[in-house]
Amino acid sequence: MRTLIAFLLGLILGGVAMLFLPDPRRDELNAEIRTQTAALQEQVRQFGQQLKNINLPTPGAGSPTPTVTPTPGQTR
Repeated sequence: MRTLIAFLLGLILGGVAMLFLPDPRRDELNAEIRTQTAALQEQVRQFGQQLKNINLPTPGAGSPTPTVTPTPGQTR
């Protein structure tokens, strides 16, 4: 979650910087943001693939329900 907030904050700051910086620096930042965006898209794609391949346990396939066994010397 922190990564997403940092990314969004970076986009906002980048947008503000684009408005007030000279053209050469603006082009540098634009190229840098493109590379960061591409890297983030790749990470999201990999995360999606991991989620698709996850094996969740099915209900009822686990161990049987434990039963209470009386301890020696215990009476009802």
